[in-house]
Amino acid sequence: QPPVQPPVDNPFIPKASPPQPAVESPTSEAPAAPRRSESWRDFSETDPLYALLGELGGKGIFADDGEIDEDTLQGYLRRLTQPGVISNIKKEWVEVWAAMNIPIPKQDQVLQQIVSVGMESEVADTMAEVLAELVKGHRVKINAVGEALSTIFECGDDEQGCIARFLHLVFPKSPTSEWGWSRVGWSWTQWWQLAERIFKALDPSSAFECLRAVLMTIESESGAYLPHQQIWDEKRLELVRAALCQYGDLAEDELPAAITLVLQ
Repeated sequence: QPPVQPPVDNPFIPKASPPQPAVESPTSEAPAAPRRSESWRDFSETDPLYALLGELGGKGIFADDGEIDEDTLQGYLRRLTQPGVISNIKKEWVEVWAAMNIPIPKQDQVLQQIVSVGMESEVADTMAEVLAELVKGHRVKINAVGEALSTIFECGDDEQGCIARFLHLVFPKSPTSEWGWSRVGWSWTQWWQLAERIFKALDPSSAFECLRAVLMTIESESGAYLPHQQIWDEKRLELVRAALCQYGDLAEDELPAAITLVLQ
């Protein structure tokens, strides 16, 4: 018999793969993803406004149900109303408001908190300007400010003059004046409707003082008695006199002795 030949590898028959070392199955806990950079934390002491804006980007003022988280909002506002945090009211408060992403129906609620916290802070004298700049910067509706002020000062008084200052800052510019707020559609009539709405929420004596104060400021700013200014016609002066008499519980002939204004 011929000798037995060793088996020859057939190239058409695949070879069995050699045994591979066992691979460990992955653990049930995946490694934690790297945290997103929160560089704003590094500026908490050197630039608190920058830090606050960064924090707002990660944690807003609304809860999961869409309602305002008052504790969070008040925490931000207490920091914002620390002396030196806001250096440019016109620019920086507008930035803060934009970062809060506040829908129009919630504006008055947030404004109430701004006024409430702000009036108890060391920068209380700037709150009227804050409100005015948010309006002029097209961030809030002026009716939302009226609603907020009416609610905050309802049946009370405005000892620090926030309302009178705000009404002065948004008083409409007339064709003959060098000051005032010029905006398409904003008129004396709309200004007076806003003022009356706020005054009616106040204690009458406070409403009298507030109206007297804003009229005196307007007179002083203009450098002329109100009857000598184009924007104050007789009908408007009559409305103002009637309001002062109502709030001050005065007859019209008693009014001149109660104020130093010339109103006719």
